[in-house]
Amino acid sequence: MSEICLEVRDLVKSYQKNIAAVDGLSFTLHKGEILGLIGTNGAGKSTTVSMLATLMKPDTGEILFQGEDLVHHPKKLRSKIGYVPQEIALYESLSGYDNLMFWGRAGHVPACDLKARMQKVAELIGFTEPMLQKKVQEYSGGMKRRLNIGVALLAEPELLILDEPTAGIDIQSRRLILTAIKGLAEQGVAVIYVGHYMEEVEELCDTVCIMNQGKAIYKGSIGDGLQYQNRTFSLEELYEELLMKEALA
Repeated sequence: MSEICLEVRDLVKSYQKNIAAVDGLSFTLHKGEILGLIGTNGAGKSTTVSMLATLMKPDTGEILFQGEDLVHHPKKLRSKIGYVPQEIALYESLSGYDNLMFWGRAGHVPACDLKARMQKVAELIGFTEPMLQKKVQEYSGGMKRRLNIGVALLAEPELLILDEPTAGIDIQSRRLILTAIKGLAEQGVAVIYVGHYMEEVEELCDTVCIMNQGKAIYKGSIGDGLQYQNRTFSLEELYEELLMKEALA
């Protein structure tokens, strides 16, 4: 088993009294592992990744990143974490090249390394030089999402958090994104992948955490099938089974 990258212990976050968006969530993520985080709208996925990306603090619980306390030392550790939100965070009036340059500088990538990293990132997300020279407003939705991921990769993160990065994009861009994520994991990057396409999560991820009403109702290895109550399920079958069980509880 590879080295542990992230440990989440009994994480709780509430927005209203007695209503927890995340309720006692725990899981472990190893280097080079891709964890799929799935659940219905309101299950607590976005709140979870916001805490892991240091955008908000939990009410209680621990987040240990490489053995260090991420909650109490976010500034020290934030540079090692790449976060790709659902919303596109790019300047439409700038070229792809200028966006990478701007965000690289904003992320304190060393000036001596920036251009080399930009070239590496462009290759990873499937961008040619002519594509980089175009303004972002000329890009397709898939190209924007790919560049958005590229921005997060400039800092060479050791943990990459992706919140539905393939939503609403073309098949070619989706395939390029999935291939890039697999390549990063092979290099030892730990990945948290929030998705809603079951076949995509099943193809890409090593393990899955299914959330409902802020709780993890299933955690396990995908492998050749998901095991539950001495039966083997596809991810979609298990998801439907668990949500039905939760609804009847």
